[in-house]
Amino acid sequence: MKKPLIPILLVIFLAGCSTKFSYFFLDWAIEWRVDEYVELDKSQQAQFDKLLDKFLLWHQQQELARYSEQLQQLSDNINKHTLTIEIWEQQVTAAKAHWFRVFEFLLPDLLPIITSLSDQQVKSIITQLKLDNDELNAKYAGKNQLELVADANKRTINRVDDWLGSTTAEQEVLIKAFNQQRLATLDMWLEYRLEWLRQFETALSQRDDTALLEQRMRLLMTQPDELKSAIYQQNADRNTRLFGQLMIEINHSLSSKQRRHLNKKIVTLIEDLQDLSDDVKR
Repeated sequence: MKKPLIPILLVIFLAGCSTKFSYFFLDWAIEWRVDEYVELDKSQQAQFDKLLDKFLLWHQQQELARYSEQLQQLSDNINKHTLTIEIWEQQVTAAKAHWFRVFEFLLPDLLPIITSLSDQQVKSIITQLKLDNDELNAKYAGKNQLELVADANKRTINRVDDWLGSTTAEQEVLIKAFNQQRLATLDMWLEYRLEWLRQFETALSQRDDTALLEQRMRLLMTQPDELKSAIYQQNADRNTRLFGQLMIEINHSLSSKQRRHLNKKIVTLIEDLQDLSDDVKR
C-alpha cells in the first residue's frame, strides 16, 4: 500500500456518497491510491490493513445513514420549494462535518503509522503531492478570466445535465450568470494548497513528537480555514451563497421530466446508502 494520508482520506470521504457497486470496491480503491504515494513495509501494511477494515465497518455502520438522512432532507427542501440560501449553507456545513468525523475516527490509529514512516517514505509522499500540485497549476497556467469562466460553464452544465437529464436554455443562462458573478478565488486556492502542503511537510518532518504531530494534523484536517487568507475565506463564503441561489433558481425552473429524473437519481442514491448501512447490521 502506498499513499498519503491526505488523498486516502479524501478518497474515503468522496466514496462515502458513492453507489453500492463502487462502495464494495472501496478498500481496493484506497489501497490503489495509497500505492501512488508511499510503499509501506510489512509492519505498516499490517497496521494499515487493520485500520482500513476497522474504518470501513464503522463507516458503513455509522456514517452512511447520516449521508442518507442529509440527502433526504435536501430532497425534501427541493421538492417542497423550501430550500433557502441559509439551508444550503447548513447543508455545506453538514457535509464538512462528515469529513471531520472520518478524521477523528482515523487519527488515533493513523498516528502510529505516520510516526513509523522513514525519511524515504516521507520524501516519496511529499514528492508525489508536489507533482500533483504542479499538474494542477499547469492545468490553469496561461488561462485568462474569460477562459476560466468558459471552463466553469462547461463543467457546471455537464454536472447539471447528469442530475437533470439535460439543461434548458434558461438554465444555461442561470449557470453562466452564476459563473460570471462568482468571485475569483483560483489564485488564492492554489496558494492555499501550497501553504497546506508546506504545513503538511513540516508536520511529517516533526513526526517524532506525537503530541505536536496530532496538533498539526488536526489543524490541517479539521481546521483548514485557518490557513486561508481573510479575503479568500470571504470570497469562498460569498460563492457558496451564490451557488445556493443558483440551486434555488434552477429548482424553480425544473420541468416535470427534469424533476422526475432528479428525484429518481436521489432516491436511488438514498436507497443504496440505506441498503449498505442495513447490510452490515444484519
